[in-house]
Amino acid sequence: MATMADVAREAKVSVATVSRLLNNKGTVSPETAARVFAAIEKLDYEPNLLARNFRRNESRVILLLSPNVTNPYYSRILAGIGDAGAEVGYSALIYNTGDDRERERAALEMLKKRRADGAILMSSSMDCGWLLEYAERFPIVQCSEYGPDVDIPHVSIDNYKATQEAMEYLIALGHRRIATISAENEYISTRLRLDAYCDTLVKNDIAVNEAYIAYASRDYSFKSGKARARELLSVTPRPTAIFCISDTLALGAITAAKEMGYRVPEDVTVIGFDDVEHTTMLHPYITTVAQPCYELGRQAAQLLFSVIMHNTVPQRQVILEHRLIVRESSGPPPELG
Repeated sequence: MATMADVAREAKVSVATVSRLLNNKGTVSPETAARVFAAIEKLDYEPNLLARNFRRNESRVILLLSPNVTNPYYSRILAGIGDAGAEVGYSALIYNTGDDRERERAALEMLKKRRADGAILMSSSMDCGWLLEYAERFPIVQCSEYGPDVDIPHVSIDNYKATQEAMEYLIALGHRRIATISAENEYISTRLRLDAYCDTLVKNDIAVNEAYIAYASRDYSFKSGKARARELLSVTPRPTAIFCISDTLALGAITAAKEMGYRVPEDVTVIGFDDVEHTTMLHPYITTVAQPCYELGRQAAQLLFSVIMHNTVPQRQVILEHRLIVRESSGPPPELG
């Protein structure tokens, strides 16, 4: 098995130079670095990462806290985090927390035990001041959801603006009886989307009808989306459009409409949010607000690694671009069709 000394001899440099390069300490010229890496590849040298990490008091592991890893929205975020981690030699421990605060606390205790170097949380509620107990001592980044009054770096989209654009699109189509399926959780995205829904109606001189606002389960389940859509489509007068705050809820709404004998979009328009893969698996393809899920995860990871490796926070808040994607599930209201 090759040693660091073997690599140094092959590259015609000192052992100290190889060590500086592998440990990212000091400056090594590009030409020298190229010779060292060529020698490493030729000799198939594998550094003793476990010993190195022990000396540095590092684990080379990060924690990922997700409320539901089976949800396609979170799976894309996890993919972005995983790829960014692989580039810098980090692996991840994924905790499926079920949106349970005690399970989140139990996971974050890994930081105190030095079994992980930092954490990314994907389901922080707005009331997350308790996280400061950990964030003041360890690198933590919030991804997608965050506490607006808690000073922890986060990556997200502009949920208010995104919903505003979706609502303006529906109103431009001629819809005035617009319902929404929100959710029973305390996420900032949920609050901002409901606020934007109401504000956009008022801005366009459309009264907010409480009968048109329904609340699905906190985890945006298909079953709850279907149930709430059935309730909304039973209201008189029936809404001509339903804005859903997730694509899974939109899938449930479309299923409910079809089972009740309504056509989408001829009788009722349905819009989702996120742009997960399921939106184009079955017809009608779903009109939705696309979030850059993979990039959300990737940038959250890069932000975390900046704190871990350089003890710097380049940005406290990173807002990525969203996009309204118009597909088959939306059209003018039936009276204008």
